[in-house]
Amino acid sequence: MLSPEKKGKSGYQLDKALKWAKEFCDTPENLASPQINSLFNGILRVTGRLGKSTHLSTFEKHPIILPSKTKLTELLIWDSHKRVFHSGVSRTLVQVREKYWILKSRQTIKSVLSKCTICKRFNSSPGTQVIAPLPDIPVEQSAPFTIIGVDFAGPLFVKDTNAKQYILLITCAVTRSVHLKLVGDMTTDTFLLAFRRFISRRGLCSVVISDNARTFKRAELEIKRIWNILNHPDVKNFYSFNGIKWQYIVERAAWWGGFYERMVRTVKTALRKTLGKSCLTVEQLLTVLIEIEGMINSRPITYVGSDTEEPTALTPAHFLLGKRITSLPSVRLRLDSNLSSRKCLIKSFNYRERLMRSFWTRWKNEYLLNLRSAHSSLVKNSSPFKVNDVILIKDDHLPRNFWKLGRIIELLPGRDGKVRACKITSESKFDVTLDWLASRLAAEFIIFMEFFSLILGVDQLAASRLQLDSRNLPEFL
Repeated sequence: MLSPEKKGKSGYQLDKALKWAKEFCDTPENLASPQINSLFNGILRVTGRLGKSTHLSTFEKHPIILPSKTKLTELLIWDSHKRVFHSGVSRTLVQVREKYWILKSRQTIKSVLSKCTICKRFNSSPGTQVIAPLPDIPVEQSAPFTIIGVDFAGPLFVKDTNAKQYILLITCAVTRSVHLKLVGDMTTDTFLLAFRRFISRRGLCSVVISDNARTFKRAELEIKRIWNILNHPDVKNFYSFNGIKWQYIVERAAWWGGFYERMVRTVKTALRKTLGKSCLTVEQLLTVLIEIEGMINSRPITYVGSDTEEPTALTPAHFLLGKRITSLPSVRLRLDSNLSSRKCLIKSFNYRERLMRSFWTRWKNEYLLNLRSAHSSLVKNSSPFKVNDVILIKDDHLPRNFWKLGRIIELLPGRDGKVRACKITSESKFDVTLDWLASRLAAEFIIFMEFFSLILGVDQLAASRLQLDSRNLPEFL
C-alpha cells in the first residue's frame, strides 16, 4: 500500500504523462504520422508492420510511447538498468524497448545512467591536470651533485652466498650525472654510511629529492640530528657546513621523481641485457656497476650531429672530468716538465675554467632550451577538486570493488596554482588519515564522485562528519 503522500506524487507524475501524451497527439505532424496511434484505453503506443503478428505480445508489437524528461521515465530506465545488472546504454535500451518507446531514448538513458553510483564507482576515470612547469632546481646552473635525487634498485643476488645486494642510485638534477653504490641492505644505517661516502667523494649537496621510502624518512631524522650537532656554536668555530634540505615527492607518484626514476630504468636495462641469468660475485658485480655508471655518464644529453665539423655532443662526464670518460686524454694544453711552476698551474686552471664555461654555455643553449617544448600529449584542465569532496582512491593492487572511499581535507596547489595533489582521509570507523598514504595523494589516484553534494545537500558541516562507508550510499540518485 502506498502512503497518501506517495499516492499524490504518483498521481502527479501520471497526470503529467497523460497531459504530455494528449499534447503530443494533437500536433499536426503526429496526427498525420501512420506510426502513432491511440490504442488500449487512450494509452499512446507505437504502431508498425508487426501489428498482425500473433506470436508477439502487445508490448512487443505496440510499445508505450514515453516522454524523455519525466520522473516516470527515469524510474523505468533505472528499473531496466538493474534488470540487466548495471550493463551499458545499449543493453539497457534493449530492456526498456521490450515495453516502452522513449523519445530520444539513447540520450535519455545516458543521462540517467550517469547518476548510477554503482556504475560510477567502476567506470569513472581518475583526475587529470595540465603538465606542471619545471621547478627552478633543474634549470639553474650549479656544481654537479649539488641538487640530487636518491632511489634504490634491486635486489641482486650474489654468487656463492646467494645474499641480496641493492643499488643506491644518486643522480644530479642539473647535469644528469649518476653515482651508483652497491649496498648490502636498505636499512637507515647502511644508507647513511653510503651517503657519507658519496659526500666525501662528490662534495656536499644542498637539496635531496626522494620518494617516501621509510629508509629515507628515518635517514632525514638522523641527518637533521647530525646537522644540529654540527651547527652547535662550539663546533662552528672549527667547521662550517651548509644544511641539507630534503624534499619528498607525493606518495606513489613515481613520475614526480622522473629525473631519477628514468636513471633507475637505464641502470636496470643495462644490467638485464649484460648479465642475463648470470650470477656474479660481489667484486664482479661492483665492477660491472661502476662500468655502467661510466657508460651512463658518457651518454649524450645534446643533439649528436652527423657533420664532422660540429662539436662533440655534451655528456654529464664533461661537467665531472672535462671530457667523456671513454675519450683519449686531451693534448691541447702541453704543460712544462716542471709541474710545480706557478705559471703553468695558473695556465692549466684558466684553461679548465674556459672549458667549463663553454660547457655550461652549450648546456644552456643545446640542452636547457629544449626542455621548454610542450609535451605531445597535452590534457585539458580537470574539474577542480574542493575540500570535503568524496573521492574513490585508486589502488592498482586491489580489484576496483575493494577501492576505498575517501574525503579531501586539504588542497595542495602547485607553483602555477593548479591542484595536482590533495590531503585525504579514508573510509574508516575513526575517520583518521591514511597512514599508508601519509595523507597526500596525487590527482591521478583520485576519482571524483559527483553524487556527494546530492547526498549531503552541499552541507560542509555534514561533510566533515560524514562516515565514509560505501554501504550507506544509495545505488541511484
